[in-house]
Amino acid sequence: MSFEYSEKVKDHFRNPRNVGTIKDADATGRVGNPVCGDMMEIQLKVEDNVIKDIKFKTFGCASAIATSSMVTEIAKGKTLEEALEITRQDVADELDGLPPIKMHCSNLAADALHAAINDYMEKQEKGITQLGEDEYEVAVIGGGAAGLAAATISSYVGLKTVVFDGGQWGGMLNKFCPDKLIENYPGLTDKMTTRELTQSLLDDARKQEAKLVNEHVNDVEIEIDSDFKTLTTDSGTYKARMLVLASGSSPVKSGIPGEEKFAMDDGGIFYLTADPSRLTDKRVLVYGRGYNALSTAGCLGGIAASVTLATDEASFMVPDREMDRVKCIEGLKMLTSTTLLEIQGAAKIEKAVLEDQNEGERVEIIVDAVVLATGMVPNVGLMEKLGVEVDESGFVKTDKYQRTSLDGVYAIGNVASDIDLLVVAEAQGTIVAHDAYRKLRGG
Repeated sequence: MSFEYSEKVKDHFRNPRNVGTIKDADATGRVGNPVCGDMMEIQLKVEDNVIKDIKFKTFGCASAIATSSMVTEIAKGKTLEEALEITRQDVADELDGLPPIKMHCSNLAADALHAAINDYMEKQEKGITQLGEDEYEVAVIGGGAAGLAAATISSYVGLKTVVFDGGQWGGMLNKFCPDKLIENYPGLTDKMTTRELTQSLLDDARKQEAKLVNEHVNDVEIEIDSDFKTLTTDSGTYKARMLVLASGSSPVKSGIPGEEKFAMDDGGIFYLTADPSRLTDKRVLVYGRGYNALSTAGCLGGIAASVTLATDEASFMVPDREMDRVKCIEGLKMLTSTTLLEIQGAAKIEKAVLEDQNEGERVEIIVDAVVLATGMVPNVGLMEKLGVEVDESGFVKTDKYQRTSLDGVYAIGNVASDIDLLVVAEAQGTIVAHDAYRKLRGG
């Protein structure tokens, strides 16, 4: 089917007016048509009931861009009541008409304008005032996959958002094996490494204008008579109406004799392999369970001089394709049903004592380093201080919307679940963002 656009439509498509975003916008309206995929967002700056500034973003066809451009031109300078009178037909008429097939699927710009005006009016009714420089609607503690997803989508739906991480952005994505290819993420047809995915998540967060703060949150206070939670870092304080706890997890100590001795002063004990090059040409024992142990051994292939992968279980309980990939690593030795009894050496690790559980036979192997992948524990320090309820395994209790026992406080990712999957972490972050939007904006 072919149709002809008017010259005005072509002009507003090729040279759209008022494209972009407004910093600290007073209101945001977003609409979309899931059939054709057109999505439109309009932001307003209002002074004395008059639209002083208006910007739009759209993901759609020429009609979507042209109508968004035109409606912003019509609305700028009008009172809110006057702007509410602008209809789809008004926009189409100003563009000298639209093809009939485009009237319903693309001319949503007036709807987005009305949504933005309604958003502003609802805020006024609820007494929501303009946020200060260090005041936010959503604050996320933790910059891993879950936290960055929550921050990105919160910003996308129009909530002023800040995310904190005092360590390395990406969390566990970069702590086990940053150069590992991601192969179990639905829809990710072009393989990328965890390091590349982290950068993509950061780029998305910045694109949506979430504020990224590379600092630890040292303290959180929740006052009963205040709408805000107060977060304290080394450089100052921040306030937020909604708090998202995405602080992740940390390696658990194994208690194996020799661990404490060699965990100090670069003695040869490792828990994570964020920088595999530190184990270049070393003889390494990786001891632990499941996917984390297997993945750690896999990322040392071609780097370490040799890798012994041992577990005290009968198998690693991972998919065959993961096991086959690790098995083919040159110089790799795998031991199941094997217990690590002791780590020995003088100033640095020299050998490890292992025991075959089936035969009861002990063996000593010469190693320069031991990576202990014996489990993770959720980082719940801040939550315990706040009084957030945790379960018997130490994870924060949440409902289906990831809400915790405290009003306005959410928990996502490894701090709230032992399902250690990237897609689950990002899904939880997305759920929280939309729930926070509903609670803050009454949607």
